[in-house]
Amino acid sequence: MKLKNAMFVLVALNVLLLVALVVDRRGGVSPLGVVEGSAFAQADFATSATERAAPRTQNRRTEIVEAAERVSPSIVSVGASRTTLFINPNTDFFQRYLIYPYQERIPYLGSGVVVSGDGLIVTNYHVVDKVDDIFVTLMDGRELPAKLVDADPLVDVAVLRVEAKDLQPVKLGDSNDILVGEWVLAMGNPFGNLIGDPKPSVTLGVVSATQRTFRSAAGSGKVYNDMIQTDAAINPGNSGGALINSDGELVGINTFIMSRSGGSEGIGFAIPVNRVKAAVDEVVKYKRIRSRMVDFAVQNVTPRIAGMLGSKATNGALISELVKSGPGEKAGLRVGDIITNAGIRSVRDARDLELFLWTQPVGTKVPFSIDRGGKAVSAEYELTEGRDN
Repeated sequence: MKLKNAMFVLVALNVLLLVALVVDRRGGVSPLGVVEGSAFAQADFATSATERAAPRTQNRRTEIVEAAERVSPSIVSVGASRTTLFINPNTDFFQRYLIYPYQERIPYLGSGVVVSGDGLIVTNYHVVDKVDDIFVTLMDGRELPAKLVDADPLVDVAVLRVEAKDLQPVKLGDSNDILVGEWVLAMGNPFGNLIGDPKPSVTLGVVSATQRTFRSAAGSGKVYNDMIQTDAAINPGNSGGALINSDGELVGINTFIMSRSGGSEGIGFAIPVNRVKAAVDEVVKYKRIRSRMVDFAVQNVTPRIAGMLGSKATNGALISELVKSGPGEKAGLRVGDIITNAGIRSVRDARDLELFLWTQPVGTKVPFSIDRGGKAVSAEYELTEGRDN
């Protein structure tokens, strides 16, 4: 019995000795018997933290994050110098009416998007309208002089060129493939003159609607046809920036907002990228944007006029004037024809047809569906270059 007790005591002492060996001098034993604070414990903790962080980072790296990272180097700030005239009030009576020129340098008028590796940049025409010199600031801080290659004031698109290497052009999408409700990012430099940072800002929203059409205030002559509406925040300085889909493709150029306060209220509009492509293609091929010519005039259809022409049409655009021997007459159009469809879109009235035609590039062939005295007729009209060029 004494021998058994002695063996039990010996085993107990051995167990206590082993426990003492793994106890840290500062106290505390890990659950698995690894001394806390030892190199083994630290390595195990670091490995566990890394393993925990990896899935979390992966979950945060969404397609939206990747699209923003991919497109950011393609966004630029657009600045310009403007010369204004003023009267100096601090002069004597005889010099009171002398006019002095003053040149103002504004570094962040708006935004732009690099669309080719050889230096072509797209922005809104109203960003660079009536300026003396243009310059752009890249995301990496480089400031480069820019030349206005050409612009289409009617659709508010301007194409600039800079001499630079290592430019990263954006991937161009297809604005005919936009889905209402899909995610989009508005990228640009809002309030850039206050922030003073060339890195673009990103706001997120959805495509609220497509094919929104507006004519700008009297005097400007701009036509905003088939615009993309988005609730992604667009603020002053965003004009000319990019509207990007979740695949990182350019689908529009941010242009204006509707707002009572002057700030974003979730109603912004972008020019469809397919219209921008047409302007860039013109510059690449012809070194300019050719003006378009429409050689017939239209008016709205009324029930009385339609009845006089033997038609039952209630919508459409009535051809009221037609240039003799022009493209319209050669295409088979006649005075009195009622154009009811242009391509796949129905024509509601004269304004609807005019806005559509004036935003198409030169060379576009538009199929017309026509009501001619109650009979269905078709014709194909080709937009030709204006004579002023």
